[in-house]
Amino acid sequence: MRNATISMSLLIPVSAQAAPDPVKSEGSVMTNHESWKLYEKYLGAWNTTSIEERLKIATDVLSENIEYQTARYDLCTGRSQVIEDMATFHERFPGGHFEIGDVSSHHNVAVLTWVIIQADGKEFARGLDQIAVDRNGQISKITTFAPSVKDPN
Repeated sequence: MRNATISMSLLIPVSAQAAPDPVKSEGSVMTNHESWKLYEKYLGAWNTTSIEERLKIATDVLSENIEYQTARYDLCTGRSQVIEDMATFHERFPGGHFEIGDVSSHHNVAVLTWVIIQADGKEFARGLDQIAVDRNGQISKITTFAPSVKDPN
């Protein structure tokens, strides 16, 4: 067949060809190691009982206008809800803390497993956080998933 080879660029509108990749332009490219270290610092805010230290860490790692969504909350904006949830965690799990289970990242997004460890050292639950990081290296979005179930019935 003559002229059967068509350049894919001919099938894509010029405006779409020139547009930058929105994921790459919004944030930093993170390795698994970088994602782990940032999330570890973030969990440090969850794990401290010092309100001052919690605010300091949150200001350092969370974007001022962070988008935060959990099973309990629709999407909200700003650090205050995240910081309030940190305080609630200490009321519900005195002496408890979070650990990281695993990480997978690409571009500016990572999925990390969080593990709640009770004061007696026993694991209470595991869930997932999806984070996105902005150009400044701060977490700009967190979507928290409650523990998964093997049988949804």
